[in-house]
Amino acid sequence: MRNHKPKQWTEDEVQTLIKMINAASTAIEIAAELGRYIASVKRVAGDMGLLLRSEWGAAQRQ
Repeated sequence: MRNHKPKQWTEDEVQTLIKMINAASTAIEIAAELGRYIASVKRVAGDMGLLLRSEWGAAQRQ
């Protein structure tokens, strides 16, 4: 059984996360850009008190 420890976020990744949230990117878009899991993006954003744009709302606007 593997004991998989999550990869730590770098300062550059955190800055990209903040920049993309401010640009109204979705968690899916941010995860793709950073090569991270969507759940990881949501967790880190939530830990920082940042709100992500809803994927459902983004689909409705297209």
